[in-house]
Amino acid sequence: MDSFRIRIARRAPKAPRGMTRSLACLLLLPGVSWLAGEARAQQWQLTKEKDGIRIESRRIPGARFEELRISTLLKASPEAIADYLFGKYLDEKNKNIRRSFVQRGRDVTVWSDVLSTPVTSERCYSMRFERHAPGNGEIRVKFVSLDYVGKKPSADCIALRSRGEWVMTPTGAGTRLTYVSLTDFGGKVPAMLAERSLSSAAVSSLRKVVAGSSGLALPKGFDD
Repeated sequence: MDSFRIRIARRAPKAPRGMTRSLACLLLLPGVSWLAGEARAQQWQLTKEKDGIRIESRRIPGARFEELRISTLLKASPEAIADYLFGKYLDEKNKNIRRSFVQRGRDVTVWSDVLSTPVTSERCYSMRFERHAPGNGEIRVKFVSLDYVGKKPSADCIALRSRGEWVMTPTGAGTRLTYVSLTDFGGKVPAMLAERSLSSAAVSSLRKVVAGSSGLALPKGFDD
């Protein structure tokens, strides 16, 4: 998967490795105000395109950080990718995440996470995955953060808010996979550091789905 290793174009302080890896293992999932702001969103701007991966971003009124859209082509079918997202993608172990499932199904899954990193306070959040098939063979897996379901491990655990979707569009040779995410990590995190971390995490998530749904070895760092 070396061809999927790219650098984010924008200059910013390097994100701590623990934060980037932890974020990448989530399908980071907004406040309601973001939904209203999306109607007034700026146009997508190309940030980087290299080795088959296209990275775009845009500003959403009311959101602290940029919305990201990352896409690539792969040979796996939309069905295989969606099944991976609802299966092994969520089951992968990560030393920084404590996960419990609230509801598990082929079309709807809800779970709660407690995210720990070396440099920030814990984040507590619940997520919802929902599969849609609008037609023409396309599959969309929409995700959104929810209020934490269950007992929080600590009173000062910070809520993480996010929403987005995975879009699997069939092509003649496989699938165009697009990942869209708008995430607020919560707390007092420097904007440039957070945006660099979220960009790196989004690319890593895409690489992980490409590898996993294609039956390839996961990118280095995801199996610990």
